[in-house]
Amino acid sequence: MRWAAIFPGQGSQHTGMGKELFENFKIAQTTFEEASDILKINMRKLCFEGPDSELKLTANAQPALLVCSAAAWRVMGSECNSLPFATLGHSLGEYSALLAAEGLSFQDAAETVRLRGFAMQDAVPVGAGSMMAVLGLEDNQVIKACKDFQLRAHKEGGLKSCVIEAANFNSPGQVVVSGHEKALQFMKDNLMGSDYGATRARMIPLAVSAPFHCSLMKPAQERLRPKLESITWTRKMKFGVIHNSNAELNYNGEAAPKYLFDQVAKPVLWTSSIKATSAMEIDTFIEFGAGKVLSGLVRKILPEAKIHNVDGLESFKLTLAALEAHQ
Repeated sequence: MRWAAIFPGQGSQHTGMGKELFENFKIAQTTFEEASDILKINMRKLCFEGPDSELKLTANAQPALLVCSAAAWRVMGSECNSLPFATLGHSLGEYSALLAAEGLSFQDAAETVRLRGFAMQDAVPVGAGSMMAVLGLEDNQVIKACKDFQLRAHKEGGLKSCVIEAANFNSPGQVVVSGHEKALQFMKDNLMGSDYGATRARMIPLAVSAPFHCSLMKPAQERLRPKLESITWTRKMKFGVIHNSNAELNYNGEAAPKYLFDQVAKPVLWTSSIKATSAMEIDTFIEFGAGKVLSGLVRKILPEAKIHNVDGLESFKLTLAALEAHQ
């Protein structure tokens, strides 16, 4: 068995995440305490008690997800010596992937994702931008639709500020678009009456507070750049990381700052990243951290893949048994 570790991004957070592992493993407790000391935030209270309104804030959700993924990863490592062939994370999850591969320290990862959260939230005024999932179109159709409706929203909708861009290629038939709120709403209102509507495509607004992974995030990139450049990165990581921005495997931690800089304003190539694992003969995926969102996406991309997750005590036990059975 050759496996890959996958780490969730923003949107997977939920109140109570990480609690079972915290209550049953000292190393998980230590991880939460370490993050609390670094960020001066009570991570235990934030993750276990919320409230949801606080947890979903970008500047809180990103470090909270990182600490839950790190705790799950460390718990598995303390009980099993099996290592993945590669690791990858969705958006914010790329930091967890690099942390697992020992590309950077936990302190640097925690501080950077906290800054990243503030930078991405502040890049666009609240209410000016949003994201929507487009269901039922092929990737190339979504790319073309974004260009078409961006032009139409300007000409027909009278919108001077008008950005509509593909942001997350999550799985076949599911692409998230990002941009100005009014422009995305124009696209949603007119999609069914267009050539694309013949495919029964639909758009679903996402509960996010900013238009991530599009050109509107360029101010966030620049705000993040000094921090990324100040980190001491590991030249040769423990195993390869597949990056969001190019879906390619990288073993050199010193190359990571460029990829992390790029992914803030570029789309997440998740479908291509998962498909790339086939050439590496990876047949098993383990999701570490909150929820099972990525597990569901992997099933749509590679239906034959074996998938496990570590987000609680029972799921940990099942995953550990699966790994030990192949050692």
